Amino acid sequence: MAGSFASVVRLCAGITCARSYSGGRSMKVSAVFCFALFLFAYRPTQASGQCALPGPPSGGTIDSTFDGYVTQNGPGWTGADGTYSLPLPDGTNLWIWSDSYIGTVDPTTRLRSSDLFNAHNSLTILNQATVSWSTVGYPPKTTSYFAPANKSDWFWVGSGVVIEPTAGAYQIKLMLLEWTGLFKLVGHSVATLSWPSLSILSITPVTGLDTSLEWGTKILHSGSYYYIYGLKDPGTNTKTPYVARTSSLQNLTNAGKWQFWNATQHKWLAGESNATAMRGVAAVTPEYSVDPMSYNGGTFYLMAGIDPQHPAYPLWDAVTTWYSCSPQGPWTSKTRVYTAPEAGANGCKTGTLVTYNAKAHTEFTDADGILMSYNVNANDSSDLVCANDYMPRFIRVQIPGVIHALH
Repeated sequence: MAGSFASVVRLCAGITCARSYSGGRSMKVSAVFCFALFLFAYRPTQASGQCALPGPPSGGTIDSTFDGYVTQNGPGWTGADGTYSLPLPDGTNLWIWSDSYIGTVDPTTRLRSSDLFNAHNSLTILNQATVSWSTVGYPPKTTSYFAPANKSDWFWVGSGVVIEPTAGAYQIKLMLLEWTGLFKLVGHSVATLSWPSLSILSITPVTGLDTSLEWGTKILHSGSYYYIYGLKDPGTNTKTPYVARTSSLQNLTNAGKWQFWNATQHKWLAGESNATAMRGVAAVTPEYSVDPMSYNGGTFYLMAGIDPQHPAYPLWDAVTTWYSCSPQGPWTSKTRVYTAPEAGANGCKTGTLVTYNAKAHTEFTDADGILMSYNVNANDSSDLVCANDYMPRFIRVQIPGVIHALH
């Protein structure tokens, strides 16, 4: 409820409710005024009108099983950030990574031979049934799985989605963000992979976008639309989330056919310039997740990320969740679910560590809660020679009454 029922009852019960400033005379609330107050107290909000939202999440607890999966000594993948996951048709899971180390780590000291990473992106497959972890393309590939035509640029990854173009035949589409120089965004592309080979069928630039916003931190299918989440990053701690949508994944490479959420007008509009930040999230680190969750016979949406303002960089540590009744917000129920202990801790040699870009991996939701990850990195690159200073961490977060996601 937007107002207080008890307050309206007290105000409208016919009792004296206020004194005038002029002479202390009492006055009664008129029936019209009471009715207006009643409507204010009961005006439908998005949360009350569209869905029931669950109670706040519990504090996160370490998931040692998933921490174990990513504690890899090679040969192959031994650490990365990005940390996107995608369930595959055969029951395995594709993990999609940005800056990656591919090679070996000393299993005793957990030291690499060098702090220089090999690849700007990589793919791995987790098979929980056989407890196996494999690096796609390795051997022999130790460099970026996806590479732009311009050799001075690189791709960092975004979210992905599995499609079925024909019955029983699958493909994977992944968002790629192209960067150059000192972290200057050049553009967006969509990679299409065959399955199960994961060979690259195409990398197609997205038209109709400028570089003012970063798109692709999540692709979410809900109802009749695919929602593409993004971010405006002004280079400060005020990084704000945006969302667009399209009715068909055939339009994923043509943003001229996307609609962009304008929270000021409460409308979906054509043209990226009409996009505004979603309401209810003051700031979030550049990668975050949004997922539909089942609760009380209905659906709500869960956003997970790290609050970059409380505290500010380089001490980001607040793994945070928000709820909404619609994919575009407004977002409410902000909760710090975990404080990353690595943030600000000493690296293995000279510097300190930083944590960032938390996400939920709701396909792994079970009785222990919702799986979430966050990335750990070093502020001094020399610390990256230590594998434990550059790898994701995993936690489980329970939300009352929520036992599975909707996929």
